[in-house]
Amino acid sequence: MQLSFHNLIGKTLIQEPTFDRIIVVYRRASAKSKAERGIFVKHFKNIPMADMEIVLPEKKNPGLTPMDWVKFLGSAIVGLVAVVSSLEMPTADWWVIFAVVSTVIGYCAKTYFTFQANLAQYQNLITQSMYDKQLDSGKGTLLHLCDDVIQQEVKEVILSFFILMEQGKATRQDLDQWCEELIKEEFGGGM
Repeated sequence: MQLSFHNLIGKTLIQEPTFDRIIVVYRRASAKSKAERGIFVKHFKNIPMADMEIVLPEKKNPGLTPMDWVKFLGSAIVGLVAVVSSLEMPTADWWVIFAVVSTVIGYCAKTYFTFQANLAQYQNLITQSMYDKQLDSGKGTLLHLCDDVIQQEVKEVILSFFILMEQGKATRQDLDQWCEELIKEEFGGGM
């Protein structure tokens, strides 16, 4: 994209490559017994390539960001400096020291709980997104796959029957070649 004033203030439509359908087959890594190590199958729709990791079951939750660590460390250092400077005064006021320490602890707790709230909101967003995009799981997905295979085989039989009606006898290789040529002629693609 060119860098220009028009691109800066205008709207730009960016189309991201998306998987129309994804079937995820997995086994849980953390199962305690062999009975719990079954194979799980899930079927999803419209998953952007950049978001592929959200459909994987063993995804890791994000940790504290570098900015959160800077807030923690910055407030701890400022609090430590304030406490040390208060103790070095000839008449140390314990109420000031208590206020500084409680403020630092309160700010660190606020930063931590804000992170926890953001993490819960992120997990809720992921759960809602997966709920909306999940088509089926388990036996339903396997039945869907079996149905697709049967439909594909029926299409191949119909196409082969049509070619045999048109051409007469044929070997398996000739039949395969004629079917591919018909598909290329009619649809512009291959098998």
